[in-house]
Amino acid sequence: MAARVFLTGASGFIGGETLYQISQLPQPHQIRCLVRDISKAQPIIDAFPSAEIVKGDLDDSALVEKEARAADIVFHLASTKHEGSSKAIAAGLSDADRKAPGYWVQMSGASMFAGPEIKDGKYGEPSDKVWDDVDDNKEILDVIKSSPARVVDNIVLSQDPSKIKTVLIPGPMIYGTGHGPINRRSIQCPEVTKYALQHGQPYMVGKGESAWSNVHIHDLGKLFSLLLQAAVEKREGVWNEQGILFPENGTMAFGEVSRHIANAAYEQKLIKSNEVKSVSSEEANQIMPHGAVLLGTNAQLKSSRAKGPLGWKPSAASLAEDIPLMVKDEAERLKK
Repeated sequence: MAARVFLTGASGFIGGETLYQISQLPQPHQIRCLVRDISKAQPIIDAFPSAEIVKGDLDDSALVEKEARAADIVFHLASTKHEGSSKAIAAGLSDADRKAPGYWVQMSGASMFAGPEIKDGKYGEPSDKVWDDVDDNKEILDVIKSSPARVVDNIVLSQDPSKIKTVLIPGPMIYGTGHGPINRRSIQCPEVTKYALQHGQPYMVGKGESAWSNVHIHDLGKLFSLLLQAAVEKREGVWNEQGILFPENGTMAFGEVSRHIANAAYEQKLIKSNEVKSVSSEEANQIMPHGAVLLGTNAQLKSSRAKGPLGWKPSAASLAEDIPLMVKDEAERLKK
């Protein structure tokens, strides 16, 4: 059965990949994409002729609510923090005239688990904690519900399951080149690589022993397509308070990430040494925005629910396998 899909963030890294993946499904779906910058509409139309463009932005609550009301499922991938658009989606999907519950897939971030480290200023240190999205479900809910900063996450979790079926995806470190028509580049690893090439030396925060889980953008897009299929089939067990899904395909300490970058850049004759420099949290923040949080904290995840009930099977290249290509791509970007 075809579904009516409303997607935000089609011009972005995650939204573009999701648009590509759901467009590849055997069953064609009616897809409407919210696009703020009309100049970006044409590349989307060229890549996905069947997609319909909705001109507007997240601040247009009436428009977002209208589109959500007409949709079977909303992929809100343009922002993890925009409160107004999230409330508009909730209003549209819970409309009393709807004949069936609506579905809402919301992107979030794994930095939610770094709160104590950030508060204590503890960066670059290891952690034994691995968050399992099944076994630690109650603890994860407590973390989200007790955090005033997680406004959108709490809006998602507060929905009545009889009216809206929700899924929250706390993203780990996402890598790889996306299939989207506009932005195909991630931020975390490519930015570390860019500054390593510019400075002639990779870096890590403190001991470099803090670690995040990671996932290839292609595998993340496949997870979103599986959620669309689960919504169409009205499958249970992956929504609302059970609907916090961790997309991961491994974990790597940031010191190791930097060593992989250093070795690849050195082998490609882009830097003179494969030595990795340790920097303080303050220096990391000067090198890149929120550098200490992104590179000096821990967010180790285990994807039990997605790999279980949904049958999600990551198959793309590992982070270690992808880094040499990423180094090459960043070097070419810098030349331009």
